[in-house]
Amino acid sequence: MLQGLLEVAQLVTLTGVGGAGKTRLSMRAANLRLESAGIDGWFVSLESVQDPQRLPRAVVRALGLADQSARDPLDVVVEALRDRPAILVVDNCEHIIDAAAAFIDELLVALPDLTVLATSRRPLELDGERVFAVPPLSAEPVVGSAPDRLPDAVSLLVARARAADAAFELGPHDAESAAELCRALDGLPLAIELAATRLRTLSIADLTSRLASRFTLLQSGSRSAVSRQRTLRAVVDWSYELCTQEQRELWCALSVFAGPFDLAAASAVADGGDVLDALDELVAQSVVEADPETGRFRMLETIRRYGRDRAEEDGRWPGLTRRHLDHYAAVAAESSAHWYGPGQADTIARLRADRAELHAALTTASAVDTDLALELFSNLRYHWAVGGFIPEGRAWATRVLALPGASPAQRVPALVNAAWLALLQGDLPEAARRLDEAEEQAARGSLAPERLAATRIEVHRWRGTLENFSGRPAEAAREFEDSIRVAQHSGRPEEALLAQFQLTAALSHLRQAGAARHASETLAYAETIHDNWMRAHAQWAIALAAFVENDLDTADRLARQGLVDERGFDDPVGECLMLEVVSWVEAERGAAERAATLLGATDARWRSIGSSIWAFGPHLGGHHDRCVDSLRRLLGDKGYERFFARGRDLGPAEAVDLALADKTVGTGGLSAREHEVAARIHRGMSNREIADELVLSVRTVDTHVQRILGKLGFTSRAQIAAWYEASLASTGTDYVGRT
Repeated sequence: MLQGLLEVAQLVTLTGVGGAGKTRLSMRAANLRLESAGIDGWFVSLESVQDPQRLPRAVVRALGLADQSARDPLDVVVEALRDRPAILVVDNCEHIIDAAAAFIDELLVALPDLTVLATSRRPLELDGERVFAVPPLSAEPVVGSAPDRLPDAVSLLVARARAADAAFELGPHDAESAAELCRALDGLPLAIELAATRLRTLSIADLTSRLASRFTLLQSGSRSAVSRQRTLRAVVDWSYELCTQEQRELWCALSVFAGPFDLAAASAVADGGDVLDALDELVAQSVVEADPETGRFRMLETIRRYGRDRAEEDGRWPGLTRRHLDHYAAVAAESSAHWYGPGQADTIARLRADRAELHAALTTASAVDTDLALELFSNLRYHWAVGGFIPEGRAWATRVLALPGASPAQRVPALVNAAWLALLQGDLPEAARRLDEAEEQAARGSLAPERLAATRIEVHRWRGTLENFSGRPAEAAREFEDSIRVAQHSGRPEEALLAQFQLTAALSHLRQAGAARHASETLAYAETIHDNWMRAHAQWAIALAAFVENDLDTADRLARQGLVDERGFDDPVGECLMLEVVSWVEAERGAAERAATLLGATDARWRSIGSSIWAFGPHLGGHHDRCVDSLRRLLGDKGYERFFARGRDLGPAEAVDLALADKTVGTGGLSAREHEVAARIHRGMSNREIADELVLSVRTVDTHVQRILGKLGFTSRAQIAAWYEASLASTGTDYVGRT
């Protein structure tokens, strides 16, 4: 890409943080350009030029022009380079950026055949400038490369380690450790080179473990390097010194973030000020990276660590971490207070994007404010339970509930939410203990009336869930009814929704007529407030009731519609429950291959959150096991295991796509030839093998595959294979020629 820019642009500027390898890359690119185009080239280092007025003379000297006259240096350079194509590398422009930009601009106007390749930590901002952001070296293997080829970052580490110690060898089990080290160093060539010299005395693992003190550890650079590139600290010091005071303060403030952050968070940690201009400057200077697609920003760990060190030296770090905590506590509180309604998917996506910051905030709160830690944990209930982080949520529950000095007002909600998470993983004894303690503390009368009502709603609800999961649906129904009554009497109808759809499930287990009525009320209310999450779960409960009553059409339709409504949440529990019902219906209808494939996909999803259908009680577990027994009879043990294993290879989105896909061969608009191609994908053949067997060109097969993906709404060959497998049950015909 860089070579292409040099062919079409008169000015190309390489930007990147200090130590990113801009100088080395510019020299390599310029040499390649010289060889391919047969032109002259010069290298001008502005490293030692501190006075902007001396820049023109530095260029004259670099070109070897022994001009002692009083002529303008610009005229001397123009005369020397006139009428011949050439490339001029101007290195390290950032500290005299205005003078460098002005001189280069005049050169380019006077010399249309000249190409300038500049390096700077920020763009020159001239007309026609093409900016190439120098990426860090990758520590990941190159796709399709030979197994013994090392990633670029690791190759540099090994080369520099051998230069420092000829006896150095990368052991057969050291490659991943070396990659981890390079990732921890942000793929910065300078940092990697400095680290390599330490491998004379430290193992890779030891060196990685010491990187918290990287600025004192990585100091032994080459004596031939300029002074500011002999240590990692000096390199980053140089960037820091180029910043204004406002930019330096923001740099230190932003170092509090553990991962990507948004503009609102940046403003909050900077004490609520307008940070847009200063942040934009830090992006321009390669201190902060901006992602235009997400609207978020991030810092390399090396840059972040430097900012933290500066903030700790100045005594600002405690204030920054407190403002960080307060901001994310407010984000969590907002997500909880306004959960019910149309913005749920956006809320879950926001919390997922802020995951690293939420963990950092919880860590801070656990150290400084027990009640705030408990409140933050509780307000993240939907992040844990709906966002797919149940194991993490349970780990945090254990941690924050063990903190001393909690008030009942914050401990009781945390206990209730810890019980919910335990229930979702089938840990019924733990859930019972948490609920018992919550009830005991609430009964002491120290809770405000509103908090007491909320506690009663939730304790009855999760008691009902506990009874239901324990195989006692009659007792569960009574608890759910109590929860619904308290919610409605206290003017909180949305808090009745979770108990209402679960009441339908409990009554279905009792095979009670009209069980679907309660979930139907949930569905109607959810539709009025545009709440897709509750709508989806209500449809699951109605689908379950229909399945119990052998109304397979209704069960199938509502379970699949629930999957549609769940899109955007990435809610593993909800998706698994709905995929289970779809699988049971398919098995009842004789679509054994499809059912087994879906069960395999669901099993993988359950395992990812440390749960299973049996965690939700013996009634649902019984439906599941009867389905498995039926499929084993239809397919045989080996056949069942084969389809089940294929399903486990599907990702969550692929599993949902398969459940929603049209189920009959001949639908989806596939031509006969496309069916033949799909059949061979199902057999595991490559495009080359398909082309050979069908006497087609590989390009034609590629086109057929893309059309199949488009028509079926799929994104992978695995989905095509699973769809075709399931479709055999409908016709009994294989387009490869078997029946």
